[in-house]
Amino acid sequence: MFSYDENPCFRSRRKRKLLPLVDNFMEEVSKDKCKGGRPKKGISERKTRMINVRVSEPEYYAIKRRASLAGLTVSAYSHSAILRSKIVEPVKKEDMDLLRKLSGEANNLNQLAHQANSFQMPYLENDIRNTLNFFTEIIEKLSNDWKNHKRKKL
Repeated sequence: MFSYDENPCFRSRRKRKLLPLVDNFMEEVSKDKCKGGRPKKGISERKTRMINVRVSEPEYYAIKRRASLAGLTVSAYSHSAILRSKIVEPVKKEDMDLLRKLSGEANNLNQLAHQANSFQMPYLENDIRNTLNFFTEIIEKLSNDWKNHKRKKL
């Protein structure tokens, strides 16, 4: 066993001058004795890239509070939030126009149904109400699909 001054693992750390090596160095000190700390991470596990994000003071304190409630550091919380969150695409203008036009048509049908009712034309009113219900179902289905991202992109 080496004393503190003779141990080759401490030579470069504790003393500026190197002590002479012994001839049978590998026999006296195994490689495991010089290894300390945790093993090195692989290339894919290393976190070498940085992403800078600017936030306002209230946003920062909100993030800091959420991180403390989760029992994480702000960095670990942000890392987790970025990687595990879902990105919600906004509804496109064309899709909004389509929904608006369908709603307008449904509104027109509703007005026709009221007029048919006021002029006491029940046969016409029933047809209009059925068409109106059909339009309403289409609008609700499209709205839910867009909200839940179930609509297939063309």
